[in-house]
Amino acid sequence: MSRPAVFKALVIAMLALLLAACASNRIPGPNNRMIAAHHDAAKYLIRMAGPELQPNSRMIAASFADVNNLTMSSTFGRMASQNLVSSFVIEGYSFVEMLMRSSVYIDERQGEFLLSREVADISAQHNAPVVLVGTYAVADDNVFVTAKLIRTADNVIVASYDYAVPYTRDMRTLVRPQR
Repeated sequence: MSRPAVFKALVIAMLALLLAACASNRIPGPNNRMIAAHHDAAKYLIRMAGPELQPNSRMIAASFADVNNLTMSSTFGRMASQNLVSSFVIEGYSFVEMLMRSSVYIDERQGEFLLSREVADISAQHNAPVVLVGTYAVADDNVFVTAKLIRTADNVIVASYDYAVPYTRDMRTLVRPQR
């Protein structure tokens, strides 16, 4: 084989290896800081909860509430909850879709809130011993979020994580109360 033919074969082999290394079944990470922050929070909650969460176990999620008025949410509060749920599902956990239930208080402008007297009943009915809840507070430069996993049998917090999302123009729209 001539030197140029060997060089071409080597280049082709290296390119094939490089392409094979780049191709994987890995799910790409989010390309948005808000979504990435929620996904990171979910991963931390999973690690912190440890054996409290079993893969393929079922959970329930509620819209995140404004810490200054726990009966209020926003588009951000609904999206925060849903973004965390997405990350949990990627990691192999299952959630009961609360938007399909009529016994949970749902206001289309506020989201789904788990009424405390019904949480244990809903949890038992769906074999979902853990609920994902959260609060957020809007400040000048950030929206501060606390996400928690609560065991419904005894209301014990099994994992909690605090994080901040930059208060961008998009965030101003998402946290604005619906009229």
